[in-house]
Amino acid sequence: MSKRWFTLLFAMTIGLLLAGGLRQMLLTVWAWDEEDIEYYDPLDTTPIESRATVSPTVSSIHFDMVGALAIAAGFSVEDAAVIQAYSQATDSEELPAVNPVYTFDADPANYPAPPPIAAVSATPYCPSPGTTADFTTMGNYEAAKDQMQCPGCFTSRFGPYGVFFHFPHARSDELYATRDWALGRAPELTGAVIYAYSSTAQSFYQEAINIYESSDCFVSRTVKIDTGSIQPGSLEALGIYLHSLGDNQSHGDCIAAADSEGKLFAAHVTVGPMDPLASCSWVTSHAVEFGNPNAPDPETPDTLRTFNGILVVYDALIAYGAETGRNVYKPIPVDAEGNHIYDTVYAFVHDTGLAESADGPMNRRIMA
Repeated sequence: MSKRWFTLLFAMTIGLLLAGGLRQMLLTVWAWDEEDIEYYDPLDTTPIESRATVSPTVSSIHFDMVGALAIAAGFSVEDAAVIQAYSQATDSEELPAVNPVYTFDADPANYPAPPPIAAVSATPYCPSPGTTADFTTMGNYEAAKDQMQCPGCFTSRFGPYGVFFHFPHARSDELYATRDWALGRAPELTGAVIYAYSSTAQSFYQEAINIYESSDCFVSRTVKIDTGSIQPGSLEALGIYLHSLGDNQSHGDCIAAADSEGKLFAAHVTVGPMDPLASCSWVTSHAVEFGNPNAPDPETPDTLRTFNGILVVYDALIAYGAETGRNVYKPIPVDAEGNHIYDTVYAFVHDTGLAESADGPMNRRIMA
């Protein structure tokens, strides 16, 4: 991307924010993110090809595949529907978009307020708080609420806990904290909120710009997360954890790149293919999760990351059932019946069409 085009994109971003168009631009992506398929009632028994769908668009992995895997893992159809819905709602926030059935009800008054910049000590992530504007662009509910679908949607990509739920490290204070809460091992969910201070633009981590350039002061605080009526050990909590687990897999290369660059957190950014954070770009991450049109072989490191990530999600479903006893049937091993599940997931990733192909999303929905 040329410097001229990047400058133009940055300027356009601010206008899109004001118009509300950027949110939709970000939601029109691929694979572990939303595709060109809409939400359907997971309890609908109509054949999938003719099933009624409504807004919003959903992910064939977080939504369709998770629902199928939940049933294979031994959960009832009714329980699988809840797991499937909240796996997707972690992104979508409310399902369906109109008259939602699956949503969140955390009290927005419990979102933590950012510390005033005068109370921030200098760190490698905020080297000069004394010369930083006291204006929080990320992590602050007041700055994010217009981007969120509902005030209580605490898992929102645009809300205070966007990084915690969508770019988690596989460690005890991030992904594993959500896992322990989802399994009922922890009575409450404790996680990090990351604040960015900036005087340049209202820049959330999910924007199509480089958040590390629009802010040079980041502060992390560990807090108790208000989860509203969603209880530890519940199916809803499991759905949220499965989503975060999937994002940890999907964003794994980006998280590793951000770590190697000394960043406090990982984020999607707009950078060129030779940039150290290239794996955090939309183009070099989600767009190639079902194959790269420029690769001679349909199997690539990106498709294998997608494939292995789905298997990890299935393992987590089985582990939840074993620990809680919530599943009603024995789970089907991935190698049963001639490796049926293994081979089907592999074909789901490699044989249904590229991320941007017109028929790929529906092919994956039918296969799931």
